[in-house]
Amino acid sequence: MTTPHPPEKRWQTILALILSALGIVYFLVQVWGGGMLWLVNLIDPQTGMAENIPSGLLVWASLLSALLLVPVFWLSFNRLAGKPAPALLDGQRPHVGAILRASLLVWPLVLALGWLVAGRPGLAVWLLGPINILAAGIPVVWIYALAQRRLKAGSSERKWQIFGFSLTVSPLVIVLAEVVVLAALGIAALILVAALASLNPALNQDLNDLLQQVSASQDVEVILQLLEPYFMQPVVIFGTLAVLSGIIPLIEEILKPLALWSLAGRELTDQEGFVAGLLSGAGFALLENLLYFTNILTAEGWLFMVIGRAGTGVLHMFSSGLVGWALARTWRSGKWPFLGGMTLLAVAFHGLWNAFALLGGLGPGFVYGTNPTLGQQLLFYLPLILLFLIEVGALVLINRHFRKGQSLSESADLLESGDLEPPDSSISE
Repeated sequence: MTTPHPPEKRWQTILALILSALGIVYFLVQVWGGGMLWLVNLIDPQTGMAENIPSGLLVWASLLSALLLVPVFWLSFNRLAGKPAPALLDGQRPHVGAILRASLLVWPLVLALGWLVAGRPGLAVWLLGPINILAAGIPVVWIYALAQRRLKAGSSERKWQIFGFSLTVSPLVIVLAEVVVLAALGIAALILVAALASLNPALNQDLNDLLQQVSASQDVEVILQLLEPYFMQPVVIFGTLAVLSGIIPLIEEILKPLALWSLAGRELTDQEGFVAGLLSGAGFALLENLLYFTNILTAEGWLFMVIGRAGTGVLHMFSSGLVGWALARTWRSGKWPFLGGMTLLAVAFHGLWNAFALLGGLGPGFVYGTNPTLGQQLLFYLPLILLFLIEVGALVLINRHFRKGQSLSESADLLESGDLEPPDSSISE
């Protein structure tokens, strides 16, 4: 018979209460300050409608983040006060499935509405914020529900705490880590270029001429044209791929499941670790997608971004789910090679995704020129679409694997307790 899990440690609940309260205050202050600036700019006749759209979208994203931290605060407060968790926050209630099925049908309508609104600044400045929330949130919630369907994955308090931490603290830690690593790589690259220039007078003269031309120009397009020959150098392309498909995925896949480390002393099952990883990826993906949506300038750009970021949300949940699964098994049985293998697999999927996304974004321009057709663009996104389908299929198969193991474990427990009779193995003549 399985051993019941010990209760959540009190310090974890206190920490969740404090962090959620600070997060709610921070996001509400951001809503207030950003909202006031947004309204002032709307009144200002010298500021165009299109210029106000990003600030309005950021206000809506901050408001959603504050609201999503309320359940974490509520559950933590109830735990400390000795009160039961509110049934309202239990994601396993019967009506939740119906809402999820309906949301899947609503999402295409949200995309159509967003495409129409994004191309009209007068409407976008008011309506695109809530549309972005639905466009970003529905795929994340639906894929999470699909991947953890019917799995026993711990209390609602634990799940909300992991999600809240991954929505607020984990992205900040990841961004800081990436800035430090990229700054170090940039400094190393500058030192290398300076060393090569000191050994090669011709290269040194070329770099000095380039620096003078860039300094004298104020036009961004002219500057990019000047830098384009250097960007197309094999070493630069290889370095960019190494960063986007190697270093960035490695940092994110190690740090995204940061919230799970507070559970390291517990005997987590594999499926509990997997679902906790899904939640880590969901929180990170939701915030990242909403921030990306604040930089959209055209209706077509908005549509491509929303569809692409829906796939990125699946990637983040899938890869973090693998790492969460491996962490739970490693803490329970000490299988560190399994953790290393799953982490490398997550990094590999993430790296492939970034490489295929780069191919889809830049490939059509190189092959077909500056104005590729929609069909030509989609051709270069086929590898990314295939990878997306593989990840969704893998999430379904992992869910089935855990549910099968869960059923076998429950049957074994019933046999052990005597509540279930074993089948008759005798053969009748």
